[in-house]
Order: sequence, then structure tokens, then C-alpha cells
Amino acid sequence: MDLAIDLEKEMSLRVQTVNQFVEKYLSDMALPQGNAIAELRKSMLYSATNGGKRFRPVLSLLVAELFACPIEKVLPFAAAVEFIHTYSLIHDDLPCMDNDDVRRGKPTNHKVFGEDFALLAGDALLTEAFMLLAKNYADSGFLVGRLTELVSEAAGIRGMVGGQAIDLRAEEKQMSLEELTHLHRLKTGALIRLSVEGAAIIAGAKPSDIESLKKFGEGLGLAFQVADDVLDHGEKDQDIRSFTGILGLEGTKDYLQEISDETMTELRKVSNDAAMLEYLINFNQSRKA
Repeated sequence: MDLAIDLEKEMSLRVQTVNQFVEKYLSDMALPQGNAIAELRKSMLYSATNGGKRFRPVLSLLVAELFACPIEKVLPFAAAVEFIHTYSLIHDDLPCMDNDDVRRGKPTNHKVFGEDFALLAGDALLTEAFMLLAKNYADSGFLVGRLTELVSEAAGIRGMVGGQAIDLRAEEKQMSLEELTHLHRLKTGALIRLSVEGAAIIAGAKPSDIESLKKFGEGLGLAFQVADDVLDHGEKDQDIRSFTGILGLEGTKDYLQEISDETMTELRKVSNDAAMLEYLINFNQSRKA
């Protein structure tokens, strides 16, 4: 069997595992009675189960497997990060932000449930992420404290939200390569780094491996954004906030190769037997969508 096809099937199995956990958790969580609460749960489920690559939680599972850590131990953390990612998409789609009508081929949350409940669904998913950490790692004060710190840093003003703020206020300003890289390390890369670093901590990895995997996660997150700009070149090649707008198409491809090589180096400091994580680096360089 072709190795790439085999690895793709393995990825699909892990996506299914995440999907099942997310749907069951949101469907079964005990909540106060009332029609409004039931509607809010539906709004949360609508976006949290609306497909998606589950890239971040699958990364967490793969890192756990690298250290022979049972995936059941890392799944709550992985789902918490996915809840935060989902909340960010719901809010990004709102009229006051990107004003999008469609997400993954379906009407966006606010088009189905209204802007008010879309806002609340995002708020609820963000908050529920911390409930997942508190309930599932309660036997380790260290893990609860460390994971809460990492999640807060990556999701808030020091990470994703901070990156979004930079993006919103950039307007028509021409960014330098350093500024654009900084923007995407925060806006997109922070949660991807979190997915890797948090899973390594849960799995009991040694500090040097955690540090290398943190750099691997940072590089992979940036590489995916750079690859997106290569794919979108025909649509926004003059965009001053794209890597192709700054470096040109060929320069951006070279930058992608450079980041991918650095990312692979950090991964191999931890293991030379991480085929599925290496596959993600190589897949990103050659993907068509």
C-alpha cells in the first residue's frame, strides 16, 4: 500500500476519535433546564460538529502516541483546544468581524441561530474548554495549573486574540516579513503550538523534548499559513498582508521550504520514528487545498 495513503487513513481514524469525543461530550454534559439553554447547546454543537480537519486535536493525539501515552489521557485537552478554535471561527464569522455567510459549506452559526446566540455559543465553548481541563486533570494540580496557563497564553492577548487584534488594526499598512510572521505566529500558530506543547507535557516528556516540540508546533503553524498564501496566490497575489505579496510566489515557496526544514529538524531532535508527524510537514508543502 502507498505510504501516503496509509498515513492518510491513519489520520482519518484519529479524526473520527476526536469527532466522537466532541459530539458525546457536548451532547451529554449536564446543563440547567430550559429552552434557551437547549438552543444554546444546539448552537455549540452546530459549529463544533461541522466537519473540519481537526488538525489541532489530531496533533495532540500524535504527540501523545510518540511517548506511548494513552490517547484517552490527552483527548480532553485536545478537545479543549478544538473548542477554543471553534469559538474563534464562530466569532470571526460575525458581521462585526469577517461577516461570512458560509463556513465549511454550511450557513455560519449566526445565520442559523442569530448573532446573539452565535456570540454566546462562542463564549460557552471558550469557557467549557477550561471546564474540560479542570474536570479531567483534577488528580494533578501541576497539570491543571500548567495547562490552564498555556491555554490562556495561547488563546488570549498573548496569542490568538492578540494576533487578531494586530490583523484588524493593520488596515492597508504594508507589513514587513517580520511583522507578518509575528502576526501569524500569534493568530494561527499559537493554538497549534499549544496542541503540541500541552500534549507533550501531559505525556510526561522531558524538558528538552518539550522545547523541541514547541518549536516544531510553532514552525508547523507558520508553514501552514505560508502554504495557504501560495495556494491563494492567484486570488490575492497583491495582498500586502500575504507572504506572496511581500516575497512573491517563488520567494514564498523558498520561505516555506526553509520553515519546513527547520520544523523537521526540531522534530527529529525528539524522534527519528515519527512518520505521521513528518507526513504533516511534507503534506503541507505539496497540498493542493
